Amino acid sequence: ASGEQITLGRYTMIYESISIWDAPDGKNVARATVGVYRDGDHVGEIYPRRDFYYASQQSMTIPGVRSTLEDDFYVLLIGWEPIAAEGATFKIYHNPLVNFVWMGGVIFTIGTMVATWPAPKRKSSRKKAPSRSAVLRA
Repeated sequence: ASGEQITLGRYTMIYESISIWDAPDGKNVARATVGVYRDGDHVGEIYPRRDFYYASQQSMTIPGVRSTLEDDFYVLLIGWEPIAAEGATFKIYHNPLVNFVWMGGVIFTIGTMVATWPAPKRKSSRKKAPSRSAVLRA
Protein backbone atom coordinates (compact mmCIF):
# COMPACT_ATOMS: atom_id res chain seq x y z
CA ALA A 1 0.00 0.00 0.00
CA SER A 2 1.01 3.60 -0.40
CA GLY A 3 3.55 4.59 2.25
CA GLU A 4 4.81 1.06 2.91
CA GLN A 5 8.49 0.28 2.66
CA ILE A 6 10.83 -2.61 2.06
CA THR A 7 14.54 -2.90 2.77
CA LEU A 8 16.99 -4.73 0.52
CA GLY A 9 20.61 -4.59 1.62
CA ARG A 10 21.56 -0.97 2.23
CA TYR A 11 18.53 0.31 0.29
CA THR A 12 15.04 1.12 1.52
CA MET A 13 12.25 1.62 -0.98
CA ILE A 14 9.07 3.51 -0.04
CA TYR A 15 6.08 3.25 -2.35
CA GLU A 16 4.58 6.72 -2.61
CA SER A 17 1.88 6.73 -5.30
CA ILE A 18 0.71 5.53 -8.69
CA SER A 19 -0.56 7.62 -11.61
CA ILE A 20 -2.53 6.23 -14.54
CA TRP A 21 -3.25 8.14 -17.75
CA ASP A 22 -3.77 7.73 -21.48
CA ALA A 23 -0.86 9.07 -23.54
CA PRO A 24 -1.46 10.77 -26.90
CA ASP A 25 0.47 8.04 -28.76
CA GLY A 26 -2.17 5.35 -28.10
CA LYS A 27 -1.04 3.80 -24.85
CA ASN A 28 -2.18 3.66 -21.26
CA VAL A 29 0.59 4.44 -18.77
CA ALA A 30 0.66 3.31 -15.15
CA ARG A 31 3.64 4.91 -13.39
CA ALA A 32 4.58 4.46 -9.75
CA THR A 33 6.60 6.93 -7.73
CA VAL A 34 9.11 5.23 -5.43
CA GLY A 35 11.41 6.96 -2.95
CA VAL A 36 14.85 5.38 -2.62
CA TYR A 37 16.95 5.65 0.52
CA ARG A 38 20.45 4.33 1.10
CA ASP A 39 21.60 3.90 4.68
CA GLY A 40 18.71 6.15 5.72
CA ASP A 41 19.63 9.01 3.36
CA HIS A 42 17.22 9.97 0.56
CA VAL A 43 19.05 9.41 -2.75
CA GLY A 44 16.18 10.14 -5.12
CA GLU A 45 13.00 8.92 -6.69
CA ILE A 46 12.55 6.40 -9.45
CA TYR A 47 9.54 5.81 -11.65
CA PRO A 48 8.86 2.22 -12.70
CA ARG A 49 5.99 1.97 -15.15
CA ARG A 50 3.94 -0.30 -17.34
CA ASP A 51 2.73 0.88 -20.74
CA PHE A 52 -0.27 -0.83 -22.36
CA TYR A 53 -0.51 -0.33 -26.13
CA TYR A 54 -4.12 -0.35 -27.32
CA ALA A 55 -3.34 -1.13 -30.99
CA SER A 56 -1.40 -4.34 -30.29
CA GLN A 57 -3.11 -5.18 -26.97
CA GLN A 58 0.30 -5.73 -25.37
CA SER A 59 2.07 -4.23 -22.40
CA MET A 60 5.68 -3.31 -21.79
CA THR A 61 7.28 -2.95 -18.37
CA ILE A 62 9.92 -0.24 -17.96
CA PRO A 63 12.00 -0.43 -14.77
CA GLY A 64 12.94 2.41 -12.50
CA VAL A 65 16.73 2.31 -12.19
CA ARG A 66 19.26 3.88 -9.87
CA SER A 67 22.72 3.13 -11.19
CA THR A 68 26.07 3.98 -9.60
CA LEU A 69 29.59 2.68 -10.05
CA GLU A 70 29.09 0.53 -6.96
CA ASP A 71 25.71 -1.05 -7.75
CA ASP A 72 22.41 -0.97 -9.63
CA PHE A 73 18.99 -0.85 -7.96
CA TYR A 74 16.06 -1.87 -10.22
CA VAL A 75 12.35 -1.65 -9.40
CA LEU A 76 9.73 -3.20 -11.70
CA LEU A 77 6.02 -2.40 -11.43
CA ILE A 78 4.29 -5.77 -11.70
CA GLY A 79 0.70 -5.06 -10.72
CA TRP A 80 -1.51 -2.46 -9.03
CA GLU A 81 -4.97 -2.00 -7.56
CA PRO A 82 -6.01 1.57 -8.35
CA ILE A 83 -9.61 1.26 -7.07
CA ALA A 84 -9.12 -0.36 -3.68
CA ALA A 85 -6.18 0.58 -1.44
CA GLU A 86 -3.90 2.13 -4.06
CA GLY A 87 -1.69 -0.93 -3.63
CA ALA A 88 1.02 -2.06 -6.02
CA THR A 89 3.27 -5.07 -6.47
CA PHE A 90 6.96 -4.64 -7.30
CA LYS A 91 9.95 -6.79 -8.18
CA ILE A 92 13.16 -5.38 -6.77
CA TYR A 93 16.70 -6.22 -7.83
CA HIS A 94 19.96 -5.11 -6.28
CA ASN A 95 22.99 -5.91 -8.45
CA PRO A 96 26.26 -4.99 -6.73
CA LEU A 97 29.35 -4.29 -8.83
CA VAL A 98 27.48 -4.82 -12.12
CA ASN A 99 29.30 -1.91 -13.76
CA PHE A 100 32.59 -3.78 -13.39
CA VAL A 101 31.19 -6.28 -15.91
CA TRP A 102 30.78 -3.42 -18.41
CA MET A 103 34.26 -2.09 -17.64
CA GLY A 104 35.67 -5.59 -18.16
CA GLY A 105 34.02 -5.65 -21.60
CA VAL A 106 35.66 -2.33 -22.49
CA ILE A 107 39.07 -3.59 -21.31
CA PHE A 108 38.56 -6.80 -23.30
CA THR A 109 37.74 -4.80 -26.44
CA ILE A 110 40.79 -2.54 -26.05
CA GLY A 111 43.03 -5.57 -25.43
CA THR A 112 41.68 -7.26 -28.56
CA MET A 113 42.38 -4.14 -30.63
CA VAL A 114 45.96 -3.91 -29.28
CA ALA A 115 46.60 -7.61 -29.94
CA THR A 116 45.32 -7.47 -33.52
CA TRP A 117 46.93 -4.13 -34.44
CA PRO A 118 49.22 -4.64 -37.45
CA ALA A 119 52.95 -4.54 -36.77
CA PRO A 120 54.83 -1.62 -38.34
CA LYS A 121 56.65 -2.40 -41.58
CA ARG A 122 60.38 -2.88 -41.01
CA LYS A 123 62.89 -1.30 -43.34
CA SER A 124 65.10 -3.76 -45.14
CA SER A 125 68.79 -3.54 -44.28
CA ARG A 126 69.83 -5.47 -47.41
CA LYS A 127 71.56 -3.62 -50.20
CA LYS A 128 70.15 -3.77 -53.66
CA ALA A 129 72.03 -5.95 -56.09
CA PRO A 130 73.31 -4.14 -59.16
CA SER A 131 71.10 -4.56 -62.18
CA ARG A 132 72.06 -7.22 -64.71
CA SER A 133 72.67 -4.68 -67.48
CA ALA A 134 75.21 -2.81 -65.31
CA VAL A 135 77.14 -6.04 -64.66
CA LEU A 136 77.23 -6.98 -68.38
CA ARG A 137 78.62 -3.56 -69.39
CA ALA A 138 81.50 -3.77 -67.03
